[in-house]
Amino acid sequence: MPRLPAPRREELAPEHQALWDHIGAVRSGTVSGPYSVLIRVPALAAALDGVSGFFRDAVALPKPDLELGALAAVRETGARFAWNRHELAARRAGARPEAIEVVRAQGALDGLTPREQVVVEVVRSLLRTRTLSDELFARAQAELGTRELIELVALAGHYTTISYVLNAFDVPPPDDTPTF
Repeated sequence: MPRLPAPRREELAPEHQALWDHIGAVRSGTVSGPYSVLIRVPALAAALDGVSGFFRDAVALPKPDLELGALAAVRETGARFAWNRHELAARRAGARPEAIEVVRAQGALDGLTPREQVVVEVVRSLLRTRTLSDELFARAQAELGTRELIELVALAGHYTTISYVLNAFDVPPPDDTPTF
């Protein structure tokens, strides 16, 4: 049960209703999930929407890697709503089902490609130890390049923030699709 009632557009000041409309337009026509909480602080909702927009529209990291990284972050933080949404997005983006299942199970990375391994390992390491070992950093930079590595690190931080909002306000998954 969510800790806050569902927001309504008409409850926002008129100058913030355009933000509601924008957020709904890029998210399946609804303001839900973390934005059902964040919309109550419009400047914060707009800022995080801007970061989400970067990851949606301007990122160099290939979409399967981006979604696998997002899944790794939300799995580590236990955000079921975000898992639900990003599992669907990962499948649409072409992430391998086997990789998705490894992340869901928090399993060993042996069956993943070297690139999948480094994506998941970077995110897990950041969330578990808050750093990257020299060896992992070198592997990640060699596999991803500098720009994609920076994007992956920022992605992990962004989805940690989103997860904390979802978890703190007890936002449930949007449907009965299994999460983890």
